[in-house]
Amino acid sequence: MPLQPDMAQELRSMVREVLRDVMATRTQPAGAATEAVRIANDSDLAAFVARIVEPATLERIRSGHLRFTLGAGTGAALPSLPSEVLTGVVTEQKLDRLAGARTLVLGPGAVLTPLARDKARKLGLKLERRR
Repeated sequence: MPLQPDMAQELRSMVREVLRDVMATRTQPAGAATEAVRIANDSDLAAFVARIVEPATLERIRSGHLRFTLGAGTGAALPSLPSEVLTGVVTEQKLDRLAGARTLVLGPGAVLTPLARDKARKLGLKLERRR
């Protein structure tokens, strides 16, 4: 049964976030392999999940002998919009008007509210801070 598009996108975003967090903190033993993963649609996600639950692959992951990075082209192709530098208090409402952006550029002294941070994470937005 196919997932609803918004649910599938949210699931892909959560998998990406977990992979980034887990893989960033692991030290890689000698002889370990790193593979680029491209997850652009539901079938890519299903194939990746099916692969990592195989016992041999799962053991290589747990032992640190296999790591993943996000490959080029990961995610839905979104238009590249010019980035607006956000200042002041950045709220959920400000994020709503930036629909379609891939990156939030926070100016010096800009404060991201906790709800806005959660929404940015849910939308898969990258955060950059200007100094």
